[in-house]
Amino acid sequence: MGKAIIGIAMILMVANGMVQPALAGHELEIEPVPAMQVEQQDTENTFDVKHVVNDGNVYVESYIPDFSFYANQHQYKDTQGYLKLRINDDYEKDIHQAAFIIKGLDPGDHAIELEAYDESDRALGLKETFSITIPS
Repeated sequence: MGKAIIGIAMILMVANGMVQPALAGHELEIEPVPAMQVEQQDTENTFDVKHVVNDGNVYVESYIPDFSFYANQHQYKDTQGYLKLRINDDYEKDIHQAAFIIKGLDPGDHAIELEAYDESDRALGLKETFSITIPS
């Protein structure tokens, strides 16, 4: 598992593209990155989220079976949609990519939640929450 986390972090670190929202007067940056192939699971309604904290940045990658973020790149059986990112219950952003980097969080503990929605803005009942600590 350690090698997989390092691999995810290295792939995420070389990606480009940026979005720059603000949070509590500080710049918070969500950077989309290409997702690597995640091992598929047989269970329905599975939401797999992996994350790594490195140098104050949070590298996040998600996988939902039969789910697509892109209108023209999904199979007929795929649900098309997006993720809603919530940080500490005071920041919310729609994410349209499976992998991304959160930059600019203040040092300390943070609760991060991802919830899947379909293209009609209906929650799919798939939610993952995790806690991270940004060192000072």
